[in-house]
Amino acid sequence: AIQRKLPRIEHHAPPELAADLAEYTDTILKECKRCQDIVQTLLRFSRPRSASFAPVNINQVVDDTLRLLEHHLRKRGGLELETNLSQGLPFIYADAPQLKQVLLNLLTNALDAVDDVPNGGRITVSTYAAQDHGVFLEVRDNGRGIPPENQDKLFEPFFTTKPVGRGIGIGLSTCYSIVREHGGAIGVDSETGQGSSFVVHLPINMT
Repeated sequence: AIQRKLPRIEHHAPPELAADLAEYTDTILKECKRCQDIVQTLLRFSRPRSASFAPVNINQVVDDTLRLLEHHLRKRGGLELETNLSQGLPFIYADAPQLKQVLLNLLTNALDAVDDVPNGGRITVSTYAAQDHGVFLEVRDNGRGIPPENQDKLFEPFFTTKPVGRGIGIGLSTCYSIVREHGGAIGVDSETGQGSSFVVHLPINMT
């Protein structure tokens, strides 16, 4: 309604004021659209836990999760976020909100891992096909890495490498449980000081 009335307002207002009003109106509409997108993403995240599994596009899971983190990611100065999403991947039989929780946990851990990296660090999210016709979801970072002695413990309940007050140690064990419920597997490849790669394998159907 405001945009429809702008031409009449511009006709009666000084040019500078009219330009400011048009700019403010455009900003308001863009922010409303952004809020709408966030609400829709939150609704997709919060589907009731009892909902049955359904065909899921893994790339949509990535897009929704990154949209939810968009504001937080923008605040991380210098952070380089790259997405490599293979097209034409098969739909998998899954609970989309649970998979978004997995990706959210992995991305949060990656953000923590690159805290000390000069220029903000780099995180890459990838999807690609598996030989069994399933899909892989990978989150890679160039952060501090994980010592070898800790890698076998990462998915144990309450294990954490974070300082006191930064995490309660259930994130990765929750990821592990969700992935197992989907008939899949999750693994890590990491080297101290060189970064980490978490890879989730998800079959088309639960086994």
